[in-house]
Amino acid sequence: MVDPINLNDALDRIQAFLDGNDINGAVEYLRVLHPADSAEILAELEPAEQAAIFDLLQATELASVMEQLDEEDMADMAQHLDVEMLADVLDEMEPDMAADLLNELEPEQAAEVIEQMDEPEDVTSLLTYEPDTAGGIMTAPPPSLRRFWSVDEAVRFIREQYRDESQFYYLYVLDRYGQLIGVVNLRSLILAEGTQTVEEIMDRSVIWVRATADQEEVAQLFQRYDLVAIPVVDDDGKLIGIVHVDDVVDVLEEEATEDIYMLAQVSPDSEIYNSIPRSLRNRLPWLVINMGTAFLAASVVSLFEGTIAQAAVLAAFMPIVAGQGGNAGTQTMTIVVRSLALREIAPSDTFWALWHEARIGILNGLVIGLLVGLIAWLWEGSPYLGLVIGLAMLGNLVVAAMAGVVVPMALKTLRIDPALASSIFVTTFTDIMGFFLFLGLATYFLALLA
Repeated sequence: MVDPINLNDALDRIQAFLDGNDINGAVEYLRVLHPADSAEILAELEPAEQAAIFDLLQATELASVMEQLDEEDMADMAQHLDVEMLADVLDEMEPDMAADLLNELEPEQAAEVIEQMDEPEDVTSLLTYEPDTAGGIMTAPPPSLRRFWSVDEAVRFIREQYRDESQFYYLYVLDRYGQLIGVVNLRSLILAEGTQTVEEIMDRSVIWVRATADQEEVAQLFQRYDLVAIPVVDDDGKLIGIVHVDDVVDVLEEEATEDIYMLAQVSPDSEIYNSIPRSLRNRLPWLVINMGTAFLAASVVSLFEGTIAQAAVLAAFMPIVAGQGGNAGTQTMTIVVRSLALREIAPSDTFWALWHEARIGILNGLVIGLLVGLIAWLWEGSPYLGLVIGLAMLGNLVVAAMAGVVVPMALKTLRIDPALASSIFVTTFTDIMGFFLFLGLATYFLALLA
């Protein structure tokens, strides 16, 4: 059993070994840690320190550590290894992780490493699929059963062929053409009579996914059916791989991070320590687009310059109307975008979602509008100012609720990721309508406000 450690303390201990030029001590300490902890510590070291440690680790040790890293860190650390050693490491890695690493290397380097590998077939077969598909995250299928075998024959086959405990999630059954026709639960196999056939105890209702399916779709299947593994088939229904639950955990983190970044109009590959030029490329274009939509809202305000000049107090309340509308729109938009991502709703549900959110918008608008109206009345002593801002708030929260539904649904229909562009359009709608309603009503009641 491996006890959890304090990574900061472990890193300090490794650094003490390195500062004392005791590379062997650092390596021996890393060997007693869990590979995930070793990977995180190595990622924090300087490249020269990583290289010195790598020189003393075996291929199997390096493989177990590198499998715990993300693709970019794997590629960075792979540069410390010569071609032969890197090929040995890839031979020891799970095929899907090895494929991820090869995808990060320069094509010439990847080709050279593949040529030096002992068993490249399982890895190279995965390189034909896009990295963010089921085929891109799957690993080679385990040895499979045949339906005409007896249970005794199946058990004997498993004892002979199975070497990795991770292969025992499910036992898949293939026909003579390699097509997936069933799955056997290990418990059912153990409890069955030795003379029964595999066909008698197998379940034909196999949940599978095609190799071209998006990795997010795969993750949703795991979540929906509480799976620990799912078979991957080609267009002919032949079993070509398995996706394990640990691969899906990484996908869920990646997709959640991507959606969060997109909602903020930040590139999915952004990180806090990106270079300044890269950070600017990721963020500046969206700020320019936001600036353009802000000018649209400003043009609405400019239509009412005369009204603002005669009742300057309106300027103090304009940000409240626009801000509350933006917040309400973001709430609805976030719920809708997430529901679309989880496939809880579809564009065909737009009318139902509009009806639901419009009622919430009306109730929110009544409460917030009444509160803001009372505050404005007490603050400025003008019941008409309270009426104007209260009605404007009610109208803008209803608009916000509807925009929060319609915008993501429309983008989804147009095959544009709703997480990417929804917030720009929603805030534009709420700013424009908020200013228009507030200043339009103020113009109507101007004689009573001035």
